[in-house]
Amino acid sequence: MACLCLLVAMMVFGADPMQQSLGTPGDGAGLSPLLQHPAMLVHPPIVLLGYAGWAIPFALAVAGLAGGPTILRMVPDADWVREARPWALFSWAVLGGGILWGAEWAYEELGWGGYWAWDPIENASLIPWLTGTALIHTMMAWRCCGILKKTSLSLAIVTFGLCNFATFLTRSGIASSLHAFHESPLGWMFLGLMAAVVLGGGLLVLFRRRELIPQRPIPSLWSREAWVLISAVVLLLLAAVTLVGTLIPLLSKLILGRGIVVGIAFYNRVFIPTGLLLLAATAAAPLLRWGSPPRPAQKTALLLSGGVGGLVAVLAWVVGLRQPILLAVLCLAASAAAGATVGFRIWDLGFRISAFGRRVRDRTHAIRRTRPVSAIRRAKPPRGCKHPPYSAAPSPQPRAPSPRKYAGYLIHLGIVCLAVGVAGSSLGARRQEVVMSEGQTIEWAGRSIRCTRLIERELPDKLVTEAQLEVSRHGAGAATLLPARHLHRLQNEWTTEVAIHSTWRGDFYAILHGEQEAGRASLTFIENPMIRWMWCGGWIAGMGAVVGLWPARRRPPRHSAALLPARMMRSTLPQPDGVA
Repeated sequence: MACLCLLVAMMVFGADPMQQSLGTPGDGAGLSPLLQHPAMLVHPPIVLLGYAGWAIPFALAVAGLAGGPTILRMVPDADWVREARPWALFSWAVLGGGILWGAEWAYEELGWGGYWAWDPIENASLIPWLTGTALIHTMMAWRCCGILKKTSLSLAIVTFGLCNFATFLTRSGIASSLHAFHESPLGWMFLGLMAAVVLGGGLLVLFRRRELIPQRPIPSLWSREAWVLISAVVLLLLAAVTLVGTLIPLLSKLILGRGIVVGIAFYNRVFIPTGLLLLAATAAAPLLRWGSPPRPAQKTALLLSGGVGGLVAVLAWVVGLRQPILLAVLCLAASAAAGATVGFRIWDLGFRISAFGRRVRDRTHAIRRTRPVSAIRRAKPPRGCKHPPYSAAPSPQPRAPSPRKYAGYLIHLGIVCLAVGVAGSSLGARRQEVVMSEGQTIEWAGRSIRCTRLIERELPDKLVTEAQLEVSRHGAGAATLLPARHLHRLQNEWTTEVAIHSTWRGDFYAILHGEQEAGRASLTFIENPMIRWMWCGGWIAGMGAVVGLWPARRRPPRHSAALLPARMMRSTLPQPDGVA
């Protein structure tokens, strides 16, 4: 309610939407051509919904810290964890989906061949997603083992504060970005809210630190909670590096008077080794046990998943991949995928065997009951038998697999696919600048590219110039691509419309820069390997989040529901005299 009151106060006093305009506006210029893309219908509201969702875990954390020790002492099933986990998972999935939709818009609309430029506004949305990922893992450790309590509450507070920091960068105008708004006092109000949230929440955690003592220490490095802690530290390191890289250009401009440019190499120095460590933790953690070292079955699963990763790396070397980083990513990603699959099968095998055995046993007993001899034997047990005759009471039902297990494995598989797509498209991309004339054919990257013709046509709102290309690979069926440039009359602005031929192996990306002379056009061809794996990984992780948020089925009580009300009535109704 305090957050809502502050937002209403910002709208009324900071940027009143009902304030009268001094002049009568004429006809507008319309929506910017760069925003006329289907992803822009989804990306902004989804990202803002993700920001807003993190307010609920924050509010629950502050309520638990300020409301007394009762809530926080109920571990491992703490009330705060049980209430905040669905909202944290929802906000994580929504914000991650919004980031991926923004990356898809940049990939298809901006026309430079990439999807992530380490823009300040892009980084500002990534930072709370990283800290939120760490929060979900530490909450799981709290629920299962009663540890990382102060870390979980602090991350809930910091994540919401970073959401306000992202809004500050977007609305203040201090960051030079395509995604930023013009200068506005609203941004500085969000900065003040961030400071109040972080400082106030930090003081609450500090005052209640004695009541947040973990129930027990981490028993072993090869326990699951140890690797959850490693994953959380790695995610926080990635968030800190992204935050520093975002603030350096802004602070250098304010302090030194000139901006220091932070390039991709700055992020790669940290993201590559820590990303590999995060993939290793993703591969190992699902196969480990809470609170104790792995058993022989888990050790076998770890060795099996590692062997699968090594085999995939060897196969990648055989087919011609020579980049060490890409080979390491493929090895760890295959290990993580194999670990998720093996872990799921090991966990599910016991349930399936017990269910099958129960069905066989019930069927055997049903057959025996239909035979007269068996009925006589059942009615009178053999002489000297100390065991009672077979009872027809139903055996206890085995517990069905928890949806949270399915959700965790699906999300991990999605993250693995995402990592493969990012590594393949970043390390294996190729680029070629060409000038082609009508009817010319060139060979590049194993493809035959033929420029059929150059087309110019007029539409009511724009002028279109496009090149018709026929692209075939190894003699297969040719795909027709139409990279184009549009001149929007109303805005008097040129935009680039790229053409993409996408397969599971990679994307062929064509950009038209314009005609140099009659019948000749300047084009750029880009090969982005494995880019589809990234989009597919996002959908798989989203499906895992939906499974994790699906309401759990309530289990019926073990006793008959019809007997309980009668017993309660007999105990509460007045009894006649002499009846105990």
